[in-house]
Amino acid sequence: MAKYEIVKTLSNNVVLVKDKGQKYVFIGKGIGFGKRSGDLIDINKVEQKFVSTDTLKGGEYEAIFDTIDPKIIEIYDRVNEIILGELEGKNQGDDIKSLNIALLDHINFAIKRLKEGIEIVNPFLYEIKLLYPEEYKTAAKVVDFLQSKLDIEIPEGEIGFLALHFVGGISENKQEALAQSKMINKIHQHLEQRLGIKIEHDSFDYKRLIIHLKGVINRVKKSQCIENNVLSALKDKIIYEYKMAYDIAKIMERALNISIPENEIGYIALHIYKITGGKN
Repeated sequence: MAKYEIVKTLSNNVVLVKDKGQKYVFIGKGIGFGKRSGDLIDINKVEQKFVSTDTLKGGEYEAIFDTIDPKIIEIYDRVNEIILGELEGKNQGDDIKSLNIALLDHINFAIKRLKEGIEIVNPFLYEIKLLYPEEYKTAAKVVDFLQSKLDIEIPEGEIGFLALHFVGGISENKQEALAQSKMINKIHQHLEQRLGIKIEHDSFDYKRLIIHLKGVINRVKKSQCIENNVLSALKDKIIYEYKMAYDIAKIMERALNISIPENEIGYIALHIYKITGGKN
């Protein structure tokens, strides 16, 4: 049987332990009461076991846990279940479950900020909701759970930040996800300035445009070509919208270091035409 040695007591119910060089977080009622570094753990008191999925050096592990509220660690299992169930469609049934320290740290810091009255405005909230609806829905469920357990009000902007964390940790590079959100924000501003109208983020035609642009990005990354048999007609009939589509393609190219084919620009122009109603 493994002999787990206590590295650090985080609270009466949470301890950091090690066995054969691997560190774990154990949770159990009274598991850390009166315990010190070097003591062996009573495995019968352990209710939840976690092993970190993050690569940390030396004392980084202990240093991070010095800053994390043990209450957040104690409810992490349910947070993890929500994320796995919503985004990966599975439950983690292993005896020792994975622990995402970066996620723990993100949640802990957000809660700490809010308790101190520091709320950060999320300038890309609408873009995140449009680009990553599944991640946003999952983040909203996590936030609802955190509010109920920690007795704190968490603003919608934090849901967006948390969703972006899921995008970075689960489906793609976080920096690229942020770049896409910034890019969509810039496109929205460009459209409003050029058209001289206010475009609601939740309007049907605008949402269709953003969903289409997301598809363009995916096709370009996969080097997938699409036919556009009406390209010449579009360039002749909706000149203004095509020029705007060209400008938007350039914004995308600069933001993501990609190249948008002319066929795709034609379809972007069609979506812009739906927004303008052909009034330009």
